[in-house]
Amino acid sequence: MINWVRHLLQLDAEAAIDLGEGEEILHVTGRHWVVLLGRLVLPVFGILFFGGLAFYRAIGGSFLVVETGPPAGLDFFNWLLIAATVGLILIWFALFVRGPKARRARTIVVGIGAGLVLLIYFRYTGGRIFYIDPFLYGGQQTDTFNILLMLLAVVSALFVLFTFYDWLNDELIVTNQRVVYDNDQVFIPRLLEQRVQEQIFLEDVQDVAATTKTYPQHFLNYGTVVVKSARIGGNITFDAATRPMAVQKAIMDQVRAMRKRMTTAEFDRMIEDRVYGNKPPREKQRIVLHQTRTMRALTWLFIENPQVDEDTGTITWRPHWLFQLQALIGPLVLLLVGLLVLAIGSRLFLVPVGWLALATLLLVIVVAAWTAWEIEDYQNDRYILSPTNVIDIEKKPFGPEDRRQASLGALTNISFTTTFISNLLGYGDVVLETAGAGGKFTFSRVPRPNEVVTIINEYNVRFKRGEKEKALNDTLDLLARYHEAQQRHNELNRPTA
Repeated sequence: MINWVRHLLQLDAEAAIDLGEGEEILHVTGRHWVVLLGRLVLPVFGILFFGGLAFYRAIGGSFLVVETGPPAGLDFFNWLLIAATVGLILIWFALFVRGPKARRARTIVVGIGAGLVLLIYFRYTGGRIFYIDPFLYGGQQTDTFNILLMLLAVVSALFVLFTFYDWLNDELIVTNQRVVYDNDQVFIPRLLEQRVQEQIFLEDVQDVAATTKTYPQHFLNYGTVVVKSARIGGNITFDAATRPMAVQKAIMDQVRAMRKRMTTAEFDRMIEDRVYGNKPPREKQRIVLHQTRTMRALTWLFIENPQVDEDTGTITWRPHWLFQLQALIGPLVLLLVGLLVLAIGSRLFLVPVGWLALATLLLVIVVAAWTAWEIEDYQNDRYILSPTNVIDIEKKPFGPEDRRQASLGALTNISFTTTFISNLLGYGDVVLETAGAGGKFTFSRVPRPNEVVTIINEYNVRFKRGEKEKALNDTLDLLARYHEAQQRHNELNRPTA
């Protein structure tokens, strides 16, 4: 069973994130099964309650039935009800001592007590709370109320499945490049899901804390994992994680491995390149992503999204094409209403053909200008990713422009969120957080947000790798110049005293 759940977690992790170049999933952990049991209490109770009630009625069961035989008197069940009533009286006195603050609670206790007293009197005089009548057997099996109860039991069973799927979709994923927290809220699996995904690059991980705060957590081996980032407030907290100490070890092992990734062979390559001039050939990085394309006749309206410049490696995203259609609803409505008004007006007031043609021409010009404005406004909102920077541009047609830019080296956290509807339609918001004063960059309503996050992550890894190589290259240049200075001053072969 445990291996089966782990396999499902691995499959869900592979579907949740798009892996970048050279990236692989190394560890996946989900919520502990204790969380699943807590979430299943209500739907399982619904199955038992509604299903049991339907079965009870199907065999002829009824409630609060009178004249079922001789009075019950003070039988065992009535004594239980009396004991419960006495307990409520004691609770009422305890609440009375607390004063006016407990007045509402005392009222509730009095109401429940009164109900128990009525039930005791009802049973004492011959009534029955529960009574199975053989003559009702079969008559209530398929009546409207029983069908409703069975439907509610089926719905509760479906909620059990949805709860399991929702529990399975909360996971902490560790790769050789980043730590990803994927949190899905599921209404209908694979159809209506709300997704929130946060991540921290391994380079930015400062510490990982794993705690089991109670004895049950310790003995059942679950607890809280906190991945601490270099950015204030940028931590990832994963509660009720299965085997938290193993998660901590997996993350810190990757952090240490990342910091030692410059192997001896890579140092040798850099020395050969910078010192001896033997530059190895480098393969051009390919950009693999999905693009929204339309027929050539409609490219003026729906351009490729994203646009890719293979020469510079620059990628430009725009909002999902649905928002271009949304912006065009106004001009379309104006055109239809305008044509309808002109048609009705020409019949009622006998407008001359010339004036009608002029009015139609003016309407078409206004609609065309409005349409052009909306298209230009849509295409001017751009989210640009280059090998060194991220740029957020919001520009009005022929008007003001808001342009923000940050270096890839300043990125500390990337996350994306979707709603139930946006996840179904394939768009979401990507949030990029920086260490500087620039704050957050939000790529709003972009198509395939998980792919956008993956590509930005790839660019970030390449940028930071290049920055490290640049720093090491500078060190090698310094050593080479020091070596030349030693040669000029005859220090290399100078005999020592």
